Amino acid sequence: MTPTPQDIAYVMRKQPKQRRATATVDAIIEAAARILVESGYASANTNRIAERAGVGIGSLYEYFPGKAAIFAELRRREMEKWYAKLRTGLQAGSPREAIRHVVATRVRYAAQNPMLYAALESEVPQAATAGMRGMIQDDFLTLSTDYIESCRQFLRPNAPPPFIAEFLARWVSSSVHDFAMHSPHELSGDCLVNELVDAVTLYLFGNVAGPVIE
Repeated sequence: MTPTPQDIAYVMRKQPKQRRATATVDAIIEAAARILVESGYASANTNRIAERAGVGIGSLYEYFPGKAAIFAELRRREMEKWYAKLRTGLQAGSPREAIRHVVATRVRYAAQNPMLYAALESEVPQAATAGMRGMIQDDFLTLSTDYIESCRQFLRPNAPPPFIAEFLARWVSSSVHDFAMHSPHELSGDCLVNELVDAVTLYLFGNVAGPVIE
């Protein structure tokens, strides 16, 4: 399939290979993040980002076709970083511990920098990272479905495991997102994590402790 102009607008021209080039790209991404939080996506432009990063405009255009690709890369990096953390501990411990790991990681993703999270979610075009978002969602739902299947003898709901996995993913994600956008102060404590972990465990197993699986 031939890439559309919109696809090209969201993709880096090339990846840095040398340490100095990597530092240049990192500086551009970090500058874009600061500008996004301070004054928004609409007010950002490549000249301003290059100046804030301390690099020449030619260096910026060597790696990015425009500001859309810079913010797409920023968002991709954030998504990759936090999904890697979530995936690492998904199979560890008891079912309740696995649920806590997923919920707490999702909350920390939004809580680490609530203003950046809100700006990325509300201002950067969703199309910029639609492909990566879809791949992460598919991978997570596959892992979640397999895990739920492994606990099937303990499950309370009668729905098919793929439905349960998607239902829970949307429930947790939308809950955290809503708090991040409207009550970000609630992300910093343990209340949201604890309540979601209790709710998900109760839904799955009929009690908040969950089963003990040898």
